[in-house]
Amino acid sequence: MSEAPILCGLDEIEDGGAKGFSLELEGERLEVFVVRQGRNLFAYENACPHIGTPLDWTPDQFLDAAGDNILCATHGALFRIEDGYCTAGPCAGDRLNRYEIELDGEDRLRLKGRKSAAA
Repeated sequence: MSEAPILCGLDEIEDGGAKGFSLELEGERLEVFVVRQGRNLFAYENACPHIGTPLDWTPDQFLDAAGDNILCATHGALFRIEDGYCTAGPCAGDRLNRYEIELDGEDRLRLKGRKSAAA
């Protein structure tokens, strides 16, 4: 990736919440979302490994009711927030594709690069 694009400011994602982003980078359309737990941030491709559908039916609704897991709204699959591992549902044992992000000196989230689903 060239210069890491800014997604938003840290204060634009509620602590314990998530936010989706749609952007174009180097000619490729990216659909990603970020889950925030304090200053810990986890970014994933917004696509269920089961059939590739977006995880959210309602914008920015990526977590289960308790806020403990990422939820696929299509088939109810549950994923661990910290590593995207699917613990329940039709894609159990798979992982979400993860993105590396960082906070810059002004508390802005920057998309750094993509890790494989097996990471």
